[in-house]
Amino acid sequence: MISTIAKLDEKIEELIEQQRLSGIANYWEPQEYTAKDHWRGIPRHSKVLDMIPFTVEPEIPMWAAILNFSVKEFYSIPRVYLENTLKMMIYRAEKFQDFTCIEKTIPIWLGAPFEESLFGSKQVLVEGASPWLDREPLIKKQEDLDRLEFPDFYKSGLMPTAHYFYEVIGELTEGKYTVVFPEWGRGPFGVAFHLRGFDNLLIDMLVNPDFVHRLMRFVTDARKHWVSERAKFLGRKIDKGNLYNDEVNCPTLSPEQYKEFVLPYEIELCNFHGGIVYWHSCGDIANLAEGISRIPYLEMLHIGPWTDMKEVRRVFGERVAYEKCLMPTEDVQMATEEEMEKKLEEIRGVLDGTAYTVRADGLQIVSSVDRDIEKVIKWVTIARKKLKIEKGERG
Repeated sequence: MISTIAKLDEKIEELIEQQRLSGIANYWEPQEYTAKDHWRGIPRHSKVLDMIPFTVEPEIPMWAAILNFSVKEFYSIPRVYLENTLKMMIYRAEKFQDFTCIEKTIPIWLGAPFEESLFGSKQVLVEGASPWLDREPLIKKQEDLDRLEFPDFYKSGLMPTAHYFYEVIGELTEGKYTVVFPEWGRGPFGVAFHLRGFDNLLIDMLVNPDFVHRLMRFVTDARKHWVSERAKFLGRKIDKGNLYNDEVNCPTLSPEQYKEFVLPYEIELCNFHGGIVYWHSCGDIANLAEGISRIPYLEMLHIGPWTDMKEVRRVFGERVAYEKCLMPTEDVQMATEEEMEKKLEEIRGVLDGTAYTVRADGLQIVSSVDRDIEKVIKWVTIARKKLKIEKGERG
């Protein structure tokens, strides 16, 4: 009897051939070995395309409702993770028909708490919700930093789960897929933010900046140590890095605070990794853009729904590719067709002439599974029309 995984693999093979014939991969730069939170392609320049590539990405709780699986099991049982990752690929290609490439790759991503767990923070799994962190900071007093150690690559936090998933999924796929070991994606300020606590760290920046630098130094060195251990374990070179930085935004940080407490460590990590593939913050980064632009090698920058696109383009120009993300509720799930069209026209008015992609992600159930899927499919239909580039529009 053919196993569930074998049946899913057969379907994946069919869809890969269909995508090859439709040329979807031609809209993206070649992807490197990466275990980002979701599939995120780096778009080719709009001047060589006939369509701005767009992608759709529900959050795991919404996927669980669509495909009928347990979120807790998804993050704790390798077979559940693998089977539903394959099902997501298939569903997205068949139902949403976006520009997400289907590849024989299974990236392992264990949720936002992964990096903080390596220092002893607890992951909380609640059915129907994405993993989240225990709210209790590990560094309650500044001297608590002195007792923290670099994570053990095999034993700390979620590392046993990471190794378990990597081994079992590798066995289940029988060498047919590249299984990508989890990577350290959270930026150093984000890790420090959770280890120390939001209020405490903001106060520290005002009254004890030396401690903040000591904490950032520790977190940055811990990442470099862990990444080096990962490369040794996998028998690979150190890969280019990603910086997930939702905690880096205005008004949490002023431009001066970003340049003092965050930027030097991000530049250091850029040099260590040999480049940053993707810099992400869902928050407002318009006033931080000039500082971010000092990172010496950056391939793609996330522009969230609160960030002024014009200001970011003014600062970066065509130096980077842009991932423009929509507000999932206002721009997709609760939007009228006219509002969907207006938002896409606004994006094109600012970003045409660069390399950019439009992304509808962060999707959760707003009304019902069927109703929300219907709205997403409607948005895809409109996006396919509004993001088409006519010959006369190419620069």
